[in-house]
Amino acid sequence: MTTTADQPASHGETSVDRLERMVDEWRGKIDELLVQADLASKDLAGEVRTRVAAAENAYLAAKNELGKIPKDAGADLGSVRAGVEKLLDDLRQAFRSAEDVIRRSRSE
Repeated sequence: MTTTADQPASHGETSVDRLERMVDEWRGKIDELLVQADLASKDLAGEVRTRVAAAENAYLAAKNELGKIPKDAGADLGSVRAGVEKLLDDLRQAFRSAEDVIRRSRSE
């Protein structure tokens, strides 16, 4: 799966803009996963929702951290940027965990 994290920033795009775009893309992926959770069996839907909730919490934390960064901060974001990237890693892991539950349910 290719994400914007894997793609170079476009001309004129700041690190903050790139992180915001990545976070916004994850919101869409989480919404798609929620639809799949609704279609899953009742036994699995609860487990998927629990894992999606972890992804949503990481998304909200990343969105909150991005809101704290001044737009004129430039490319040197230091620990704030590292914190947002860690939250995005957490989000990615939680998302994959929920995806795995759905994938396993389809193969049974």
